[in-house]
Amino acid sequence: FARALASTLAELRLARVEPEALGKLARDSTAGRDVGELLARFEEALRVGALADRAALFDLATAAVSGGAPAAIARLPIVLLDVPILTPAERAFVGALVALSPSALVTVPAGDDRTLHALEQLGAGPEPATRAAPMEGSAGLAHLRTYLFAETAPVAAARPGEAVFFSAPGEGREAVEIARRLVEEGREGTPFDRMAILLRAPHVYSTLLETALGRAGIPAFFARGARRPDPAGRALLVLLDCALEKLSARRFAEYLSLGQVPALGADGAPPRGRDVWVAADEEALALGVDGSAPPEEDAPSGESAVEDSDTSPVLEGALRAPWKWEKLLVDSAVIGGHERWSRRLAGLAAELRLRIEELRQEEPDSPRVAGIERDLANLEHLGRFALPVIERLAALPARATWGEWVAELQGIAPMVLRRPERVLAVLAELRALGPIGPVALDEVRDVLADQLATVAERPPAVRYGRVLVGTLEQARGRAFDVVFVPGLAERIFPQKPREDPILLDALRRELDGRLATQGDRAQHERLLLRLAVGAATRRVYLSYSRIELAEARPRVPSFYAMEVRRALAGRIPDPQTLERDAAEVGQARLAWPAPGDPARAIDEVEHDLASLGALLRSPTTETRGRARYLLELNDRLARSLRARWARWRPRFTPHDGIVQVAEGTRDILLGSRPTARAYSVSALQRFAVCPYQFHLSAICRLAPREEIAPLERLDPLTRGSLFHEVQAECLRELQRAGRLPLSREALADAQRVLDRTLERVAAEYREKLAPAVERVWSDEVESLRVDLRTWLDKSVEGQAEWEPFAFELAFGLPGGAGLDARSVREEVTLAGGWRLRGIVDLVERRRGAPGLRVTDHKTGLNRTAPGLVVGRGEALQPVLYGLAVEGIFKEPVIESRLSYCTRAGEFSERVVPMTEPARRRGLEVLELIDRAIARGFLPPAPRQKACAICDFRPVCGPLEEQRIGLKDARALEDLALLRSWP
Repeated sequence: FARALASTLAELRLARVEPEALGKLARDSTAGRDVGELLARFEEALRVGALADRAALFDLATAAVSGGAPAAIARLPIVLLDVPILTPAERAFVGALVALSPSALVTVPAGDDRTLHALEQLGAGPEPATRAAPMEGSAGLAHLRTYLFAETAPVAAARPGEAVFFSAPGEGREAVEIARRLVEEGREGTPFDRMAILLRAPHVYSTLLETALGRAGIPAFFARGARRPDPAGRALLVLLDCALEKLSARRFAEYLSLGQVPALGADGAPPRGRDVWVAADEEALALGVDGSAPPEEDAPSGESAVEDSDTSPVLEGALRAPWKWEKLLVDSAVIGGHERWSRRLAGLAAELRLRIEELRQEEPDSPRVAGIERDLANLEHLGRFALPVIERLAALPARATWGEWVAELQGIAPMVLRRPERVLAVLAELRALGPIGPVALDEVRDVLADQLATVAERPPAVRYGRVLVGTLEQARGRAFDVVFVPGLAERIFPQKPREDPILLDALRRELDGRLATQGDRAQHERLLLRLAVGAATRRVYLSYSRIELAEARPRVPSFYAMEVRRALAGRIPDPQTLERDAAEVGQARLAWPAPGDPARAIDEVEHDLASLGALLRSPTTETRGRARYLLELNDRLARSLRARWARWRPRFTPHDGIVQVAEGTRDILLGSRPTARAYSVSALQRFAVCPYQFHLSAICRLAPREEIAPLERLDPLTRGSLFHEVQAECLRELQRAGRLPLSREALADAQRVLDRTLERVAAEYREKLAPAVERVWSDEVESLRVDLRTWLDKSVEGQAEWEPFAFELAFGLPGGAGLDARSVREEVTLAGGWRLRGIVDLVERRRGAPGLRVTDHKTGLNRTAPGLVVGRGEALQPVLYGLAVEGIFKEPVIESRLSYCTRAGEFSERVVPMTEPARRRGLEVLELIDRAIARGFLPPAPRQKACAICDFRPVCGPLEEQRIGLKDARALEDLALLRSWP
C-alpha cells in the first residue's frame, strides 16, 4: 500500500491536482475524499519538514526561470532532444525555459503523443518530418520504423538482415548470444561505443549481461537505470528479517553468507563506536569526491590487514563457523531471544566436546577429532560475534518514530557491515522523516528494501569505447549503429498495463486528462519499442528466452515480436513459425552451451566445447588426434584424462591410489604397520570394507567435515555415548551395592536403579546439549528407557552363569571419566607383535569356574551373519578384544560376543567361542593387513555397496565398484580371501 500510495501522490503532485478537486469527483466521492485527505496530509508533512519532492523541484525551477534566468542561458537558442513532457509540472518548466529563448527546436519521437499534446498546449506547432514510403527491396530498418504499430501494412517485404529476431534457451544463454553478436559486429568494424543493449527488465538481464560481456571481454557502460545487488544493503535487510522472525538462526546464517562481517576486535566481538566517513552523494555537494566508489577491496573501511590463519575469526568478510551450524537451532519458531541463543550455542559446544571425548576413547587416532576441534574453535568465533549482535537486535523497539529507527540502525550498521558507507547514506536521507510514527519494524524493512537491496552504480567517467547497457527510456535522443533489445517474451516486454489501485482510471478521467490511464500506459509500452528501433541506424537485434528456467516451462514470444514481423514482411506469421525461425537464427541449444562453429565462441570454454561438439558429430576415422591441442594447452586436463584412462585399465597403476611402495610413501607405510603403531579395532575393520578407505582414514587420518544434524533426533554418536554411559554407571552402582550378578527376584530393584541412572545421566546431557525442542528430547529419553529396560531384563539370564566385573575397560588410552578402574594406559601387544588399543564395554567372569567373557554392546542394526568369527574382516571386536583382555588379566577368555541391545538390533547377539581356530583367524587378519601395508598395496577396492555410505566418495568418485570389477583379480587375492572368512 505504501509504495502504491507514494506513486499516486507523486503523480497527483506533478499533475498539480489539488486535494479539493479530488473531493469533488462525482463517480466515487468517498474514494476521492480519502485520496484528497492523504494528499493534503502529505503536502503538510512536506511543508513542516521543509522537504521538496520532484513536483516541488519543478516548481522551484520554474519560479527561478520565470523570475529572471542567469545571463548564461537567457536569450540563447534551445534544443530539446526527445525530452519527455508528461505532466503539467514538467510542461510549465519547459514553457518557462522556452519563453526565454529567441528560438527553440523540440524533437519528439514518433508515438510520444503525450509530449506532443503538452507542446500543443504550450502553443508549439508540430512540423512532421516528411518521409516517403519505403519502396520494394528497401532497407529493413526503414520498413520497421514506418510500419511499426501503423494501421497500414507494407506492400512488399523488407530486405532481410537489418532487423534480426532470434531466441535462446534461458535469459543467461540469451545474454551470451547477444555477447556473441557484439563480438561479430566488432569484427566487422563497428566500434563498441556505437552499439547498445536496451532493457525493458533491467532486474532480469543486468547481472546476466555483465557476466556474459565479461566472459567475452567486452567493455560495458552500465547506465544508472541498470541496478546491481548491494551486499551491504542486503546484509542489513537480512538482519532485520532475523529480528522480525524471532531472531531466526537461518536468517543469521544468511547474513554471514554475504561476506559482510567487519574486522573484529582482539576479543572477537563486533566493533563498537566505529567511525565511518560518508561522502556526499549529490553531485553538487560531492566536489569531486566519488562517494559511491567503495574502498579498495583489500582495505575496507575501518579494517586493517589481518593475516589469514585458522585462528583468525574473519576471512574476507566471512565469519568462520561450523558447517551448517544453523541447523542445530532447528527453525525460527523456537528461537526466543538472546538467552536462548546463548543456551543453544553452549549446548552445541558441549555436544562437540562430547563427540571429541567419545572419539578419543573409541578411536584415539581418528582424523575426525581434528575436524571437530576446528568446528569447536569456529563455534567460539561465532559465539563471540553473534551474541552481541543478537543482543542488539533483540533490543530493537517494537514500534518507534522514524527518527528513533534511523538512530538505531545507524548504530547497528557499522557494527555488522564491512562497508556500511552506502547504508549510512541511505539512512541519512531518512532523517527528515524523524517525527513520523510510530511505525513497526516490518514497515521500516519494507521502506528500506527498495533502496538497500540493489544499488545503481555510477558508470565509468568515460563512456566511449564501451557498449551501452541501459533502459529503453535512455535511448531518447541517441543513435547507435547496432541496437540489441532482449526480452520480447510474454510478461517481460510489453509488461501488462495495470490500473493504479489507489485512484482508478474512471476517477482519473474526471481530472481533465492530467493523469495517465490504461490507454496511456499501453501507448508508453509501444513507444519504448519505437525508441529502441529508432535508435538503430544499421541493424537491430530483437530476442527472447524461449524457456523459463525457474519454472521449467516453455515461454512464447510476445505479440510485439509478431508486430515486428508484420512491419517487415507485411503479414502476421503463425506463432509456431515465428518460434521456429527465431530458434534457427539463434542456433543456441540447451544441451550443449556452445556454438556450432568454434570461430563464433566468446571465450576459451565455448571454443573447446564447440570443437569437441564438431568432433563428436564426425566419423571416428576423421577425428583421431584432433583434440590433442587441449592436452597441450592444459597440463591439468592432460593429467586428469590420463589418470582416468589408467584407472579403467585392468592393470593397477599409481593412478589407482597406493599400489606400491615409493620413495615418498616408504617411511610412512613402514611406520604404519600394526607392529610399529597401535590401531583401534574399529580402524582395522575399515581395511576389509576398502583398503583405500583404511589408508585415508587410519593412516592419513583424513575425515569429512562434520555436518551438524538438526536435533529432531539425537546424533548417533551422542545417542550411543549416552546409552553406554547409562549401562556402565548402572552396572557399577549395582556392583557397589552387591547386587551382581542379577537374579530375577532383584530385577525390579535393578530397574529402579537403571531409571535413576538414566534420569541423572540424561539430565547431565540435557544441561550440556540444551535441546532445542523439549518434547523431542523427552521422546528420545523414553525411547532409550525402553531399550535399556529390555537389555537389563535379558541380561538376567546370562548372569546366571556370568558375573559382570569390568565396565568400559580401556587399554592403550589416557585415563578419563567413565572408564573402569582396571583400565591400563599401556597398549596391548598380541602374539606376533601386533599392537592394539581400545575400550571393551563389558568383561564378565564365569561363576564357579575359571574363564572370562567379553561383550561389545551395539546400538545399531545387526548386519552380521550366523557363524561369526571375524565377519569377513568387518567384525573384529569379538576375537581381538578377547585376545586383548587375556593379555590384561592373564586369564583365558572362553567366549566373546556382540550384544545388540536395542530394538534396532532386535536384542540379538553373536557369540564367538574363543577356540584355537578363531584365535588363529584373528591373527591371520592382522597378518594380512600388515602384508598389504608393507607391500604398499592399498587400492580403492570397495566391497559391494560400500561406496554408498563411504565418507571418502568425493575423493574416489562414484564408480569405484564398477572400476574394480575390471582390475586384475590376482592382485586382490588376499582381500578376496579376507572377505570369504566368516
